[in-house]
Amino acid sequence: MADCNRRSAREVLGVSREGSGRMKGAWWWSEEVKGKVTAKQEKFKTLMESRTEEEVEFNKEQYKTA
Repeated sequence: MADCNRRSAREVLGVSREGSGRMKGAWWWSEEVKGKVTAKQEKFKTLMESRTEEEVEFNKEQYKTA
């Protein structure tokens, strides 16, 4: 019964999601939001690559700001 309901809803309402991937809602984000998400991901990568305690603290602040 659940499959029948889903099939009927898909036929009547359509499907609003486009593709799949790591950022599931990204297909409807504006370019500004996509840019900010990308910047934050880069800051996180930099934070994870930090070696010294000073680097960690500095990069943690940069990540939080992003």
